[in-house]
Amino acid sequence: MISEARILVADDDQSIRQLLGTIIQREGFHVDTVADGTEAIEKLKTHQYAVILLDLMMPRLDGFEVIEYLKHHHGPVKPVVLVISAYADQRFKQVDPDIVAGVIRKPFEIAELGSMIRLCVKGLDEELSQKLSFSTDRSIREFAHKYGAMPEKTDS
Repeated sequence: MISEARILVADDDQSIRQLLGTIIQREGFHVDTVADGTEAIEKLKTHQYAVILLDLMMPRLDGFEVIEYLKHHHGPVKPVVLVISAYADQRFKQVDPDIVAGVIRKPFEIAELGSMIRLCVKGLDEELSQKLSFSTDRSIREFAHKYGAMPEKTDS
């Protein structure tokens, strides 16, 4: 059942964890929040997640190491991994596209993030895909284009 979907938020910023946790709970999903990659992997060992929101720059183990763990360890259903970061770093090109579905740049639109999570859990929903495809955030439009049925809006 969709409402039983579990979402993992891994971010070292407590205010971001709280905000994302609130958004996810309002969408009707179960949420676990952790402060670093070590805690994320511990959660991944005990729970199946539909979606993982993952900061790349965290203490102890960073998001890149969590992605590496996910390459070799996931349950019967592969989670949708969305990287959340404030950095426009070339290292994004190093993330495995078979593991990472998209990148969400900080600051992000709260309403759009909730919609993205619903899209990840529920799958294709034309109305939701269309809404996201007209986002002002290019990475969200690209995500909607990749996972929805709507054409990508250009920046022109």
